[in-house]
Amino acid sequence: MNILVVGTDFSPRSWGSGAYTENLSTFLTKENQVTVLATGISNAKVFDHGRPYRIIRTPSFPILRHIAFLIYIPWILRRYHIDAVLHVVWTTALISHLWHCLIPVPYFVSVFGTEIRDDKRSWRRRLKYYLKGWRIVALRKAKGIFPISYYSARLVMSLGIEQNRIEVIFCGIDTQRFKPITNHQNNNRQRKLITVARLDLNKGHDRVLEALSILKKQGLTPDYTIVGQGSEEMRLRKMVQELVLGNQVIFAGFISENQLPTMYTSCDIFIMASREIPGRLDLVEGFGISFLEASASGLPVVAGDSGGVSDAVQHGKTGLLVNPDSPEDIASAIKLLLTDESLARRYGNEGRRWTETQMSWEHVARRLVSAMKRMM
Repeated sequence: MNILVVGTDFSPRSWGSGAYTENLSTFLTKENQVTVLATGISNAKVFDHGRPYRIIRTPSFPILRHIAFLIYIPWILRRYHIDAVLHVVWTTALISHLWHCLIPVPYFVSVFGTEIRDDKRSWRRRLKYYLKGWRIVALRKAKGIFPISYYSARLVMSLGIEQNRIEVIFCGIDTQRFKPITNHQNNNRQRKLITVARLDLNKGHDRVLEALSILKKQGLTPDYTIVGQGSEEMRLRKMVQELVLGNQVIFAGFISENQLPTMYTSCDIFIMASREIPGRLDLVEGFGISFLEASASGLPVVAGDSGGVSDAVQHGKTGLLVNPDSPEDIASAIKLLLTDESLARRYGNEGRRWTETQMSWEHVARRLVSAMKRMM
């Protein structure tokens, strides 16, 4: 199958949809011909070098790089004889809808979560809000919609999209990149927690810090590594000082792709207390790819039960779902995994087995192509 994948976020610092575009395209290439259309970035050749699929980028000028999709998509459809288009976000699907009468190539749309919820908090989200009527028409014209979780699927159904054109395709994980190691374990060393996420309000770093303060009063002082950057960093650093956790907490900042697998395996428990923030429709965990990265690395997981997280973490099997607004609940889950090593090991082992047998990108790519062929 000859597939065009269209993504707007595809760069060295991509998370979320950008990482989805990169990984899915890589594994689709194993059994299909893949072209990726993405916005232009500086030093694109360095980032794009060695990818196993064709990459076409729009010009890197701020406004032009998005407007250029209007011309690039129909040109690629004809130039490379594309069989189907997968839009990673619905905004570019508007262009497929616009050209569909002249170039009737079937198109599909992935859905994460925040991009479907409407508000006017920024100019980008305001623009999406005003395009919501066209969005519904474009989604209804799509051959299929692929939400990354059942939570995201419910958001799509709330727009009136027929259920038979919606198929949940979970995010995947590269189980060769992320895998457990056993030689670092030392029963006498300090136990370590880790969170890998943007430092956004909804990721729950603050609640984890409050939970660590509770545990400290109980005599448990695990180290905590925070990987990522974001607007919450200064507030979180201030909290660390106020809660007197300076000896426990490390802000690791941005970590490259090559370093990330080692960061996971150097720790014992992955934790991310994702939550929904009242009035912030732009902040929601549609799935949570870092949960899969942790499980593939053999770590037990503590996760905030919100959004689509319950599809990324199997409660009582690969980890524990907690009330993300309760530091006490978070602290209890951490304490359980710190004090019951056999339970923590069982969750980590089951997480690894689950990601290998059901959640690898190979499985995801095959399910997606199978769904495309069935819906075309």
